[in-house]
Amino acid sequence: MRQKNELRTYQNRIVTHLYENDEALCVLRPGGGKTITGLTAIVELLQDGVIRHAIVVAPKRVATVVWPDEIELWAHTNSLRYAILDDAPDARALLMTDRYANNRDITLIGIDLLPWLMKELAKKPDNSPLFDLLVIDEISRLRNPTGQRVAALVKQAPRWKMIWGLTGTLRPSSAQDLFMPARVVTRGKLWGRSFYKWRQQHFYPADYQGYTWEPQLGAEEKLNAEIAPLIATVADGELRQPEPTIVLDRVRVPPAARSQYDSMQKLLFSKIADGSVTAASAGVATGKLAQLANGFVYDNQGKASLAHDAKRRWLEDLVQDATGPTLLIYEFREDLKLMQDIIGTLPYLGAGASDRDASAAIELWNEGKLPFMALHPASGGHGLNLQHGGSDMAWMSPTWSPEYWDQTIARINRSGQKRQVMIRVCVAIDTVDELKLNRVHHKMTAQEAFEAYLRRFQIKPA
Repeated sequence: MRQKNELRTYQNRIVTHLYENDEALCVLRPGGGKTITGLTAIVELLQDGVIRHAIVVAPKRVATVVWPDEIELWAHTNSLRYAILDDAPDARALLMTDRYANNRDITLIGIDLLPWLMKELAKKPDNSPLFDLLVIDEISRLRNPTGQRVAALVKQAPRWKMIWGLTGTLRPSSAQDLFMPARVVTRGKLWGRSFYKWRQQHFYPADYQGYTWEPQLGAEEKLNAEIAPLIATVADGELRQPEPTIVLDRVRVPPAARSQYDSMQKLLFSKIADGSVTAASAGVATGKLAQLANGFVYDNQGKASLAHDAKRRWLEDLVQDATGPTLLIYEFREDLKLMQDIIGTLPYLGAGASDRDASAAIELWNEGKLPFMALHPASGGHGLNLQHGGSDMAWMSPTWSPEYWDQTIARINRSGQKRQVMIRVCVAIDTVDELKLNRVHHKMTAQEAFEAYLRRFQIKPA
């Protein structure tokens, strides 16, 4: 069992920041230990009688696996009384009992149940212990101003005495991502309650339809300065995780599949073995192009048609030459089927995997008992600790999302990883795979620049 004195200097500083601030954001890169940092601050508030209870909202598997694991792992958190509220009716019913909050220190609940939670809490009195502290892990998930979850949350947010947001990437795409986390944590005191009014003040439409907005001159610097006092993060040199080795394995699409690809790109139409595939728009066509780059395409009825086997051959070689446990990252269900066809029994984290199967797979992986495990970035992109099971990762294709890219790699490239992390990415030459890479790397640069700015507000390490 780990001891509190093992916390790093920056973690103790962030614990103090959270303890002392009713409204706070913790921006800590994946692998930096933000879960135990948040838990330590909660324990100190409970011990000092500042709060009676804390509600932690997190991505589903983070709430049901990562937070309980961290509670059990550390000596100073091991005695916390907690409950996990999930889809089970009896688990949900716990919240409604009169003495629930008095018998537990922490409630852990998946972000998918946020609308239900807000509806039930609306029935509770303002002096309920349930309104002492709200912690939102991966608060960047709530950046969409029109999302149902955040809409439900902002109605009840003023009732909490304290609200903290934790995240690895506060603004994964642009400065506009900052508004809703700030809106939730400060209850609208920082920038008001209207995203659209705020956007009009600080951004301008970059296209005629108003789909894309760019910051006005000097706006990003101004917004960064305004939100920085809320934020605790690492200073330069405090968190040193070795950079992973990234290898781009390029494959060439065969001539017949290239003809299908070019036709879809130019005409939004492709011939396949059983007929044809059409795309209703350029956006839909882009998705079809990503499928064709991977070796298949879904027809207009959703049936997959094989296009080429270039990536299959890459995967066969990778499996045959693997020198250690490897996480296989897939985008489409056909990618997963291909992996299963080549490997056989393959535990995976993604749509269709039950919570029980996923938890069992994570445990076996971290025990070093699985040579391969598949993972979809949307299901395993935040919070999961997979560094103990292996150091190799292979992507069937790049991702469009810089957040998924950063977070998924951080499942194994994090504190506790004892080996050099190797990341292989299969890239189909002259396809949208290359566009994905360029887009992701550009966005990551913007995120790193933002974090570098925030570090100027932190205490430098001794």
